Amino acid sequence: MPDLLETLQYDFFYHEHPRYYSLTALEAAFAPHGLEVFRVERIPTRGGSLRVYAGSPGESEVDESVAALREFEKTLRLNEEGTYRKFAARVAEHRERLRGLLAAVKRDGSRVAAATSPARATTLLTYCGLGPADLGFVSEVNPRKIGRLSPGAHLPVVAQERLCGPDQPEYALLLSWHIADELMSLLRADGFRGRFIVPLPEPVVV
Repeated sequence: MPDLLETLQYDFFYHEHPRYYSLTALEAAFAPHGLEVFRVERIPTRGGSLRVYAGSPGESEVDESVAALREFEKTLRLNEEGTYRKFAARVAEHRERLRGLLAAVKRDGSRVAAATSPARATTLLTYCGLGPADLGFVSEVNPRKIGRLSPGAHLPVVAQERLCGPDQPEYALLLSWHIADELMSLLRADGFRGRFIVPLPEPVVV
């Protein structure tokens, strides 16, 4: 939950992810079952996750990482409704900034396509109201997705060769933005010469 709020990952909300945990919530869930968290790590997986170690009280020395994250979560005010109202306002503002950036790019006569079609992209595309008028297509390497339409946005999903081929668009919107550095390197190696738009946490052109 801390990373989700800090980096505005509202595209992480979809049916495959029914729960979003904080250390505070996990400690409350473990306690009735006689479990104590003795170590916790913030790891980069999926844009930011928690790796939690728990066991019977007293069996393991409680690492300082537990108190540190507990105090950090208090500063985020995770148990207050206002925290999530502010998050919702930031999400709405982000939608307008992303739509504005894409509109400005297209006014200049440039073409924009999307790169990769992860599950989280459906939330981003549909909430921001992006469709074929905004993005020409979505490129993919997964053969199970190629030849279909993206859910909700109805963008044609095509092979990555089209994004990196001779008639490539001037911009690529990175829907797997949480691995942007890795993805940009791969697309450059495959021949994409245009510029990248990283949508979150703030829309930027790279």
